[in-house]
Amino acid sequence: IRDLVRSRGLGDVYKGQDWNEVLRRLGVEGWAGASVAIRWDEWNAREDLEVRPGDWPGSASRYVWHDDVTFEDCWGAIQRVGAGGKYLQYIQAPLEDASVDDIADYPFPGPDRLIDDPELPAKVQRLKDQGYWVSAGVEQPYKTAWRLRGMEQNLMDYLIGKDFKHALYDRIYETWTEIIRRCAAAGVDMFGIGGDIAMQDRLIMSRDSWRELDKPRLAALIAAGKEIKPDLHIHIHSDGNLMEIMDDLIEIGFDVINPIQPECMDPFEVKRRWGDRITMDGCGSIQQVLPFGTVSDVREHVTDLIEGCAYNGGLILAPSNVVQHDTPLDNILAFYDTALEYDLSRLG
Repeated sequence: IRDLVRSRGLGDVYKGQDWNEVLRRLGVEGWAGASVAIRWDEWNAREDLEVRPGDWPGSASRYVWHDDVTFEDCWGAIQRVGAGGKYLQYIQAPLEDASVDDIADYPFPGPDRLIDDPELPAKVQRLKDQGYWVSAGVEQPYKTAWRLRGMEQNLMDYLIGKDFKHALYDRIYETWTEIIRRCAAAGVDMFGIGGDIAMQDRLIMSRDSWRELDKPRLAALIAAGKEIKPDLHIHIHSDGNLMEIMDDLIEIGFDVINPIQPECMDPFEVKRRWGDRITMDGCGSIQQVLPFGTVSDVREHVTDLIEGCAYNGGLILAPSNVVQHDTPLDNILAFYDTALEYDLSRLG
């Protein structure tokens, strides 16, 4: 929304109002984040790091630039700024040609590189005292693995490289588990695990492969947090169709599912089947209704989602991912206004 405000003139609509006032006008409910940071001492000590400002993802971060559009990040992954500057293209992963033995030499940040912040519990409590819902989280380990291994090699590892996948997952989960422990001990309300594991119509890997290699480790990660804070809510973000593993996700502790992408999963079916056990986060169509519908279409879409998914609670209504730059502003305003205007007493 912030980018759209700046690039498409919404700031003129709310001229003279600060960003918090824009959010208040849209009815966007705030939350606050807590984090356990990783030390990148060797990376930060490099003299060839450069920030290149602009309207592109990552513009505020320091990278090693290989040319005008190609850069390397602190993990050793190489990416390129795409045409138009709105998206990134993944070029090369640091472990795509590695063997199992090579993993030991890769400087993956272990728990010893987590920055200990004794003030974290107090910071979390201050945010709660201000009325914020406090969330923390990590990247989906599958996503971390593909960024380090490359998408093709990472998928091949499910079938013919299981030793490599287990070895890499050992490193990832060791650190991520320590992060959830520290965040749970600090008192956060929710811990998120984010990164796509599904495509438009199915999982990226097979269900059996996910159940064999990912599910047990995710279950142990979640259990480590809940052992410290039993009422910790666990949030998963994954675009795509998760229907075939919804029962598995709920079984291992996920109780907030995002984004329930309506082009991939029927939100009304999800509500009917699992609505008493999860909170649905998202559901708004950013592939069809918001970019290509009329204002009337948007209003009807929002009303249908509220009436079909919000009864008995359990709906955080939002666009199902980042609203793209070609989305009409009138449609964005209609999405929020319709939700704000809806009389929830109609739900009974």
